[in-house]
Amino acid sequence: MTTLQYIHCAVELWGAFFCLIAAFVIRISRSRNKKLSYKMIALMLVSALLMISDAIAWLFRGDPSEAGFYIVRIANFAAFFFAFLTMPLVAEFITHIFEMRSGVRGLFWKYIEWALFVIGTTLLVINLFHEFIYTFDERNTYYRLAFGVLPGMIAFVGIVITFGVVLEYLQYLHTFEKIAALVYLILPVIAVVVQSFHYGVSFTYLSMVLSALTLFITFEIEYVQNNIEIEKQLAEERIRLFNRQIQPHFVFNSLSVIKHLIRKAPEEAVETVEEFAGYLRDSTDLMNKGDCVPVKSELDLVKHYAYMQQKRFGDSIRYVFDVQDDDFSVPPFSVQTIVENALEHGLRAGGADTGIITVKTYRKGKAHVIEISDNGAGFDTHILDDETQTEHVGIKNTKERLNLMCGGTLDIKSETGKGTVVTMKVFEG
Repeated sequence: MTTLQYIHCAVELWGAFFCLIAAFVIRISRSRNKKLSYKMIALMLVSALLMISDAIAWLFRGDPSEAGFYIVRIANFAAFFFAFLTMPLVAEFITHIFEMRSGVRGLFWKYIEWALFVIGTTLLVINLFHEFIYTFDERNTYYRLAFGVLPGMIAFVGIVITFGVVLEYLQYLHTFEKIAALVYLILPVIAVVVQSFHYGVSFTYLSMVLSALTLFITFEIEYVQNNIEIEKQLAEERIRLFNRQIQPHFVFNSLSVIKHLIRKAPEEAVETVEEFAGYLRDSTDLMNKGDCVPVKSELDLVKHYAYMQQKRFGDSIRYVFDVQDDDFSVPPFSVQTIVENALEHGLRAGGADTGIITVKTYRKGKAHVIEISDNGAGFDTHILDDETQTEHVGIKNTKERLNLMCGGTLDIKSETGKGTVVTMKVFEG
């Protein structure tokens, strides 16, 4: 091989290595936006395959052996194919960002990029039978033919279309994303121009992969900044929830119950004091947890809370615990918030003679399930879509924390006058 071939192979294999590392980093990270992560992983993998294919093509270029005959042709076809494929994948990635931040749906420009990919691939297939873009001599050396500029023209059209869309929605890109978009739009154009005057050096492929890696870097920067913001929000939410657990009226009501029991039933008063102390202790312990906590710890807190409320309201409310599965974790105060919501907005607003709140945990497939049900007033769940309402804000915040911290889900079924069932799921892995 010539020195130029060695340089190409080395640079492109290193590029492929970095792309694979990038895909692995995204895969193991707990990104909030899974769809966006998968689009970036696909782009990184295709970029790696592009580099590997072109490196193999350069490695066997000029090899007159029978193996070289097939390898160089397959590798060149694959390099063109993956180069075309990067265009719609970039469009998919950027479109997702625009739609997510602008609220606009139906940005059809990505379908134009997919159409260009189909056109480019079709031309490559035709070239296999009627060579008009590129060919090989008897030593398996690559040569461009009369229409050899077609692949570059297709790429140029795709980049121009992307450039127009990026300008239209530029306001929705952050600073680093704007830089990455400009790199993707400008670097390949420069490479196409350079290669048209200096044929034999594949600047175009290298520029496309460098552009993809730039998008990855901005993706990771955005991921880190987003995590910082999420951690800040979660910290504020933990403080808010903790303050809510020890809010003055709850403490006052609990002390009033204890005061009454001291006079009427001293031994029961001692037990109630221990439960109240346990509630305060567990609340403080959960407050200091920055991540998900064992569900057993969360349920201990709920049981302390239930005991105090039963002492306050007597036989008018009843709590039932059916714990069949406790080998998983949940966000701190998550079950507690839903149980408190069931009491305040369900039982106390309902008309049942005896309000019943049931907390049940069990395993279903790969999901750990918590069901909190009540026979209270129920409500129209569409109210949760109203950003201005504050009555059930605890449910919405719990749903968000469950997803962010544990990758879980929260579903609500409720019927006015018949009660509510809240189902929380935490998935393995």
